[in-house]
Amino acid sequence: MKLSSLRYLIKEGLRNIWQNRFMAIASIAVLVACLLLSGLAYLVYANVEHAFDWLYGQNVVVVFAETDQTDEQVTAIGEQLRGMENIDSVEFMSKEDMLARYGDSLPETTYSSLQDENNPLPDAYIVALKDLTIFEQTVTEIQAIGGVDEASYDGNIASTLLTVRRVVLVVGAWMVILLLVVSLFIIANTIKLTVYNRRLEIYIMRSVGATGAFIRIPFMVEGMTLGLLSGGVSYGIVWFLYSQLLKNFPTTASLFTLVPFRDVWLILLIGFLGIGMLTGMFGSIIATGKYLHKEGSEKA
Repeated sequence: MKLSSLRYLIKEGLRNIWQNRFMAIASIAVLVACLLLSGLAYLVYANVEHAFDWLYGQNVVVVFAETDQTDEQVTAIGEQLRGMENIDSVEFMSKEDMLARYGDSLPETTYSSLQDENNPLPDAYIVALKDLTIFEQTVTEIQAIGGVDEASYDGNIASTLLTVRRVVLVVGAWMVILLLVVSLFIIANTIKLTVYNRRLEIYIMRSVGATGAFIRIPFMVEGMTLGLLSGGVSYGIVWFLYSQLLKNFPTTASLFTLVPFRDVWLILLIGFLGIGMLTGMFGSIIATGKYLHKEGSEKA
C-alpha cells in the first residue's frame, strides 16, 4: 500500500470521528469509565500484594535447636536453613537473647537464676518463607534437619492469606473481563453507526474494486484513536486521584503503606493505552465484518 493511500485512510478515520463526534464522545466516556474501573481493580490488587509481602515477613517459623547441641551443630543447622530454596531470611537468636527478650515477664530473682549455664532455653532461628503455597512442605523439611527439636508456626495465618489473595485475583480478573466486553460492545456500536452512515460510499468503493482491508482501515483508525484517547484520559485521571490519595493517606503503619505510583505508572500507562487501542481495533473489526460481507451491497 502506497504512503499516500495510507495517509488518506488515516485522514478518513479521523474525519469519521469528527463527523460522529457526539457518539465518539459518548464512546470515550463509557470506555474511560470501564478503564478506570479496570485500573482500580489493578491498583487494589497491587496494594493487596504489597500488604501481603509485609505479612509474609511476619508469618515466620521459629526453629528451636535441641538443647544438647554444640555451637558448631547449631551453626550447621543455620547453614542448612539458609540453603533451603523456599527460605527468604534466617535470623539467629541465641538462648541468651531468648532469655533477655522474655526477661521482663519473669520475676527478677527467677531471671537472675537462669543466667549462664542455668539457662534452659534453646538456641533458635527465626525463619521467613518466600512462598506460602508450600508452607507445610517447607516446615516438614525444616523439622527433618538433624538437631532441630521443634518448628513453631501458625499454619492458619498462611492458609488465610492464600485464600484472601486467591479471592482478590479471581474477582479482579472477572471484573476486568466483564468491563472489557462492555467496552468492546460500545466501540463496536459506535463504528457500526459510522459504517451505516457511509454505506453508499462503501458500496461505491466495493464496485470499483476496493479490497475489504482498504475499506476497513479508516474504521480501524477510528476505533484505535477512540481507544487511545480513552486510555490517555483514564491514565491522567488515575494519576491525579492516586497522587492525591498518597498525599492524604496515613503512613504511620507499615502494613497500610500504599504502593508508590512510580512502581505502577508504567504498567498502568501501557495497560490503558494497549487495552484501549486493542478494544477499539477489535470493535471496528466486529462492526465492519458483518456489514461488509452481507449488508454492504444489499442496503446501499
